[in-house]
Formats: sequence, C-alpha cells, structure tokens
Amino acid sequence: MLLIDRPGPASASDFHGRAVDDVGHALRLWWFDPIRPALVLGSTQDQSLLRVAACGERGVDVVKRRSGGGLVYVSPEHTLWADVIVPSSHRVWNVDVGKASEWIGECWLAALMEIGVADDFVLHRGAFEATPWSSLVCFAGRGPGEIFDADGRKVLGVSQRRTKDWARFQCAISLKWEPECFVDLIADETLTTGAIVGDGHTVDASFDVESLRSVLAEVLARVSRD
Repeated sequence: MLLIDRPGPASASDFHGRAVDDVGHALRLWWFDPIRPALVLGSTQDQSLLRVAACGERGVDVVKRRSGGGLVYVSPEHTLWADVIVPSSHRVWNVDVGKASEWIGECWLAALMEIGVADDFVLHRGAFEATPWSSLVCFAGRGPGEIFDADGRKVLGVSQRRTKDWARFQCAISLKWEPECFVDLIADETLTTGAIVGDGHTVDASFDVESLRSVLAEVLARVSRD
C-alpha cells in the first residue's frame, strides 16, 4: 500500500518539522510545495555558514533539517520536493545506510524515463563521492541513490533520516538551477557562482511536473504491491 499526502503550500520549516508518527506498514509519499524560498542546512551545519541578515532581507528562510548532507536552496520555482517514508517492516527497508537509498533513486529514475526526460541519466551506487564543495552544497556531491546526467551534473538529490522504526528519504529535483539566487547569501568568501554553477542540473523544463508526480506515485505503488 502507498499512502500519498500533499498538504498544500507551507514554509520549508513546517515541512522539515513534520513528524513521522503511526508508522504502520505502508510506504508514504509526501509532496511538499514551499510557499517561499529557503536555504536548508544539513544536520551537521549551522547558521554561521550563511549571511542570515541578508537572507531575511531577501525573503529567504533559514531552516535546519535533521537529515544529513549539505546546503539546499528550495523555492516554488526551483525545486520539486518529496519525502518518502519507509517503515522498517517493509520489504524495501535496508539496514545498510549506504545502500538504503538506492531503491528510491531507482523509482525516481523509472518515473523520469517514463515521462521521457531521462535517456542519459544514471543512478549513483556505492559510496558517497566528495567534491571540493560537497561539504557545503548538497548538489555538489554524489551520494547513493542520487541521479546524474551524462555530464555528471546532479538531477536528483537524496538525504535520509533514520530510526529503528522508519527511514525518511528527502528528495529534491532541480527544476531551475540558478546558484546566483543564493551564492551571495553564503558567508564563505571563497565561494563564487562560477565554482558551483556546473554542479546542479536543470531537468528539461518542458516536462509536466504533475505528470512526474503521478508517475512516481504509480512506480512507488507498484513497489508496494510487488
């Protein structure tokens, strides 16, 4: 069984703060529509990385998530965001943290292929691969279950939070990669737009986002039935 929820537009803080309760035995798919831009810090990062006052002036929320990874910029125009919750009783549950997210990447890749925008996309398997900027910016690294185009640019980013009862996979597709929207909000003086401009990928803007939502749900539903 697959349970789908799309609670409506809200802040990134509201979405990251949403509790996982009454786990049950079904997969859950949560679609999130951020109502305004936000810079989301990974669990090991803190606000000292950002120009917090400038974020406020720009109308960009500063949010901290409990899953790992680097900084992510989300906005209504730039990000397709979904969380997938897997109970430990489900057959796709994997105790190996390094491999646990590969199956969700396979589902996203199947959905992207079905809508015709993933001919040259590949799924990263195996250990995390760091780059000079991956400790700072999520889309600069290569993690298991993440999707890349033929030039090595990230299409889908995945982070996870786990307990003994469930795993929550937080997934984001870059619909519009514009690092100039947030680079000057980062406190690191050595960071430039040019340094990371090639590390994010914009999926073909001609595809219909609602179609991808629908197809991904179908793929996840099949996984639940198999």
